[in-house]
Amino acid sequence: MHILILGQCYAPENVSAAILITELASDLVRRGHRVTVATGAPSYPHGRVFDGYRNGLFSSETLDGVRVIRTWSYISPSKRALPRLLHYGTYSATAFYGGLLAGRPDVILSFSPPLPLGLSAWALSRIFRVPWALQLEDLYPDAAIAAGVMTNRALVNFFLGMEAFLYRRAQRISVISKSFQQTLLTKGVAGSKIEFIPTWADPNEVRPMEKENAFRRAHGLEHKFVVMYAGNIGLTSCLEDALGAAEILRDRSDIQFVVVGEGVRKDALMEASRERGLTNVRFLPFQPRENFAEMLAAADLSLVTLNAGAALSSLPSKIFNVMASARPVLAATPPGSELMQIVESAACGWTVPPGAPDRLAEAVVQLKDRESDLVQMGKNGRACLEKNYSRAQCVEKFENMLTALCRQTQAQAKTIQEVP
Repeated sequence: MHILILGQCYAPENVSAAILITELASDLVRRGHRVTVATGAPSYPHGRVFDGYRNGLFSSETLDGVRVIRTWSYISPSKRALPRLLHYGTYSATAFYGGLLAGRPDVILSFSPPLPLGLSAWALSRIFRVPWALQLEDLYPDAAIAAGVMTNRALVNFFLGMEAFLYRRAQRISVISKSFQQTLLTKGVAGSKIEFIPTWADPNEVRPMEKENAFRRAHGLEHKFVVMYAGNIGLTSCLEDALGAAEILRDRSDIQFVVVGEGVRKDALMEASRERGLTNVRFLPFQPRENFAEMLAAADLSLVTLNAGAALSSLPSKIFNVMASARPVLAATPPGSELMQIVESAACGWTVPPGAPDRLAEAVVQLKDRESDLVQMGKNGRACLEKNYSRAQCVEKFENMLTALCRQTQAQAKTIQEVP
């Protein structure tokens, strides 16, 4: 098959969405398919185009056997809403032309967010007369509404209308969580159209490693009980709870909170930490890919958070890398969320409700003195990851979905041709 993938992030960007799309595309090539990706100039997380690239109208390169077509988009280091919307919107529009340059594919796969990218994917599928699958990494506009960043009723209705339009026209909709699946059913999407394909981690790349390692030494974390959050510092990440817990535990010099990553909430959280004088909270930038496994291994306890309103519209993908690293999870998540279900079914950690920093602090103190339990939780998470969320398994599910979609479309076309 010739598979056209539309996604805003791609290598060499190091954010989780870019890693996922890059791994999917390169693995599909290894499985014998021809893959073209229409993406933007690499600029995440700082809103500056990477060295060696330019934000031109069009450019093309080949990475790991994948043809990568990059199109222009508005890029700004600002974390304000309007520049971010312009970034998403302009890429969503120009990706259409990137798709045209790809030539006729057999099937199209687009990633959301950004939701408007689906409009380009749908238009390309109409022009090329090929099937289109929509992959939902988050539910928009639900996630934006839950985070409190989309409150204008006219804007909400506009995006709800766009969402319904795209859901009706996609031949397949793949979702990363079963809660997304249930939400789509309530929105009137036919169950036969929905595919559950979870996010993954690569157990061959993220392996259990020694806790006392070079990452700890480089950041002065030796002999500390490290509670680490590693990932996007976004609107649904609920890291205010971590600051609250750190404030409660400020006299525990043996406990250190470490926040690794970038995102729209990072500056505000750093300022809040400074104002409170929290010397037991350390903020670090995104780490190079080659240091990723070592960074995860440096944690005694890995923090995964989700705010109360996002239980049905978001699932933090960082949970799977934590499980791959065989580190125990401390999840601040709403009761009944899929994040809670994963942690509890895998027996890989502990859960507390969001908005309760006292409960979070209490859990940290209790778990600190349960070394053998923490080790077992980490082993349980790794075993669950290998069984249910490995890279090879999930890529195969994508391949099967796209292959079946192509065959179904071809069979329908043949039937129409045979009708006298």
